[in-house]
Amino acid sequence: METLSPLAVLQPTQFDAATELLCAAFADDPLFNYLVPADVGDRQGLMTYLFRMLLLCGGDHGYGLTDTNGQTLKGIAIWMPPGRSVDLVDLLLAGLYELPFRLPLHYLPRWQAALALDRYHHQAMAMPHWYLMLLAVGPRYQRQGVGHQLMQPGLEGCDRTGQPCYLETSTEGAVRFYQRHGFEIVKTGSFAEQAPSFWTMRRSIRV
Repeated sequence: METLSPLAVLQPTQFDAATELLCAAFADDPLFNYLVPADVGDRQGLMTYLFRMLLLCGGDHGYGLTDTNGQTLKGIAIWMPPGRSVDLVDLLLAGLYELPFRLPLHYLPRWQAALALDRYHHQAMAMPHWYLMLLAVGPRYQRQGVGHQLMQPGLEGCDRTGQPCYLETSTEGAVRFYQRHGFEIVKTGSFAEQAPSFWTMRRSIRV
């Protein structure tokens, strides 16, 4: 296993590399394939725009993991701490207002349906909590401990502050990964017809 550098706050100068990593890591993700289907023109450009928007919303709560020389970004995570969330205003300021001009109009209802995930989040987590907004490992660097290290800011914060963690995912493999890190399934199903399955998960403090 290759040695990794210590986890560090993701810098704006790394956003290009982070966006490229995210596009590769989520190329076959069921949720993103539902929201941005393969027949969308310039799909790569649209995915790049969406991921950069999420990175902007993450602010200084994004983390990156590189190789020991700091040149190659291998994985990223965005952990929103208790009391800090990303709302519609944040997304609009980051560029969401462009979406209707970039995505075919007949796919916009899919985005509206996906807002159910935000409702489930608020229903399940009325208390302050750590939120894993995004986690991705480059396809070449999976099964090397990268994902485990990217989990640490939230897990350590959870145990230190006594406040739980929450996340959503759309693959069974990710569910198993998060279960190994102490998460339990809160809700699963499909938020709309033809939409992929989703899982919401929570981890409480370890005693």
